[in-house]
Amino acid sequence: MDKLLFKRILIAVLSILIISYIVYLIAGSNINKTVETEEAVDTVISDVIHTDCFVIRNEQYIRNDTDGVLSYDVNDGDDVSVGQTIADVFNNENDAVYRQQIKQIDAQIKSLRELSENYYKDSVSLETVENQINNNLFAVLTNVNSGKYSDAKKLSNDLLLSICERQMITGEAKDFSSKISQLKSKKKDLESNCSESIGTVSSDKAGYFVSSPDGFEHSIKYDNVKNILLSDLKNVKKNKVPKNVVGKVIINPEWYIACEISADDAVGLSKLMNIGKSISVKMPSLTAESIPAKIYSINQTSKKDSAVLVLECNYMDSFLALARNEKLEITTLSFEGIKVAKRAIHEAVVEKTVKDKNGNKITKEKKVQGVYVLHGSELQFKEIHIIYSSSDYVLCDPNPDDGVLFSGETIELYDQVIVKGDNLYDGKVIR
Repeated sequence: MDKLLFKRILIAVLSILIISYIVYLIAGSNINKTVETEEAVDTVISDVIHTDCFVIRNEQYIRNDTDGVLSYDVNDGDDVSVGQTIADVFNNENDAVYRQQIKQIDAQIKSLRELSENYYKDSVSLETVENQINNNLFAVLTNVNSGKYSDAKKLSNDLLLSICERQMITGEAKDFSSKISQLKSKKKDLESNCSESIGTVSSDKAGYFVSSPDGFEHSIKYDNVKNILLSDLKNVKKNKVPKNVVGKVIINPEWYIACEISADDAVGLSKLMNIGKSISVKMPSLTAESIPAKIYSINQTSKKDSAVLVLECNYMDSFLALARNEKLEITTLSFEGIKVAKRAIHEAVVEKTVKDKNGNKITKEKKVQGVYVLHGSELQFKEIHIIYSSSDYVLCDPNPDDGVLFSGETIELYDQVIVKGDNLYDGKVIR
């Protein structure tokens, strides 16, 4: 055979082989494209009611008949005891301002000393401290936006402490001796310009202190809160606060939130009340924190009408002590599970081996709902237990109770779930 001809034949054969291999790869690629997966992720779904609310507490005014300017010794939301001094009275505003600044300096010095003496680098994470900084900054800005400048100034001490703690963690500061010296010097200057107080104001009752009454303290009787009707809630009137009132005390630890809800929401919440289930609420304009609450009563004139929902709470802080007319978010039900698209759900017959009453092994079969999961290049069918369903996805329980699943094996976090594919079956190999 001519060498040139042999060479041409060899080249042709190799070309055919190469083209065939490329076609095989393309075909394999097209097969893979017929299968689409989604990663199984953990998801929380909550049912939330949005409404307006009115806060009811057992509150008593604190009065002062001594002429002068007040400098408060306690902050809003602080616990006070019977006979405790809540404010000093000064001849003029300058003395009151100086005394307030001295108290803030004392608080800062105390905090910095405690931080320097008791700080352990590994005791708290940087992430935790940065979250504290964000929360404290949010609190300060909230008070500034609400025009509560004195409260914002008091909370700025917490913000400063959080920032200092971050400096300790990152190594930007080893101690705060120089800062403490500066504060002491400033305190000395203020004391030299400040006269002594001319009187004090004390509390007649024990409870949570609030410096600024709003006129709604007695708009709804605390003892009748369980029987509030919608007409009572809509006709709440603000009363004029007497001139000699300089604060108030929230006497009982239990306080109440009253709000209007729809007839449908009343039905759902009545079921939760009957089983004694607690719920959580939020007042987003005051704080990002959830407030634990118990359904106290649901009052409506007929089953078709809107109702008054009364919630009982016993958690208190400086923000909640000032709450009155607020936007409210009520979380009634919350579900957490592995999110799966509804198009990924199939029915298949699964088997399991059990022992009969004589101890003999037998195989049982059952058609169940589940999903196909890609393990390497092979499909595996996994049974699911649905705990929540929407129009296009479900939440599956990753740890169902014994006996809930027929096969005993279910979907896991980060599984690659098949959401699109043809002719799926357990054990199928995907090339």
